[in-house]
Amino acid sequence: MSPLSPALMDVQKDDISDKFMMWPLVFTPPGEDGPPAVPEEAKEKAGEGQWRTVRVVDVPSKVVAIREFSDASMEPVVRKADRELREILSRDGLTPADYTEDLVQFAQYDAIFSMGRRRGEVWIDLAD
Repeated sequence: MSPLSPALMDVQKDDISDKFMMWPLVFTPPGEDGPPAVPEEAKEKAGEGQWRTVRVVDVPSKVVAIREFSDASMEPVVRKADRELREILSRDGLTPADYTEDLVQFAQYDAIFSMGRRRGEVWIDLAD
């Protein structure tokens, strides 16, 4: 995992569902036909021992609207950024994907590599 890759979290808006967290291992760079191979060690360890809850999955390409924030990724901060991004999308005539209505997605960068200077983003998948 690259230290430049974000930790991605999906949180349902109902506050009682489980949270889902992902860390991209590889991604398709611009101009490339496909991503590089997932490291063999990651595939071998997934689902075993201390890695029993880890899965290696492919995520299809998608278009995502993003709003950056610099405060800690606490619930009120993330939900406010999500609300603001939805207002911007509405203003600009862009449509979020239907399944995002009950979901807050956010990315955290540099969380373990910085002291107090973190970057966060809320992500909203756009409809095709």
